Amino acid sequence: DGVIDCTDLSDECNELCGKDIIAGDYLEVFSWTIGLLAVGMNLFVITHNIFSIKECTSSRALLNKGLITLISFGDFLVGIYLLLIATANSFLFTVIYGRPYCKSQLEWLTSAQCSFLGIISTVGSQISLFSMVALSFLRLYVIKSGMRIPSPVTR
Repeated sequence: DGVIDCTDLSDECNELCGKDIIAGDYLEVFSWTIGLLAVGMNLFVITHNIFSIKECTSSRALLNKGLITLISFGDFLVGIYLLLIATANSFLFTVIYGRPYCKSQLEWLTSAQCSFLGIISTVGSQISLFSMVALSFLRLYVIKSGMRIPSPVTR
């Protein structure tokens, strides 16, 4: 009925309860897809930027590449979060807890795993946000000063 009468939330569970962390198959598939793409693509960007850092010819180019790498790292962490939350939704409750999420909700919300996932999500989002703001200020400074970020010298 939506009114919590028991402290362990057990009054809200019945045999018809299909409550999950991610409600609906569409959202679960979407979480898996976005998570895999985020991890794969950002890992590629991080690797490429680390190996091409020696091509930077100025401090501005180095700062630009470093900030883009930090944005990729933050987004990589968010992708890891999406994959782990989708994994928990798909497998954790039936395999580890042996009962559906509805009956394990309070235990899950107070667990170290849930807290760890919250930390990963928050840190990843904050790294991306900070890096985007810093990159925006860098580009604003470059525009205001009448210069442009030089591209790497090709030989």
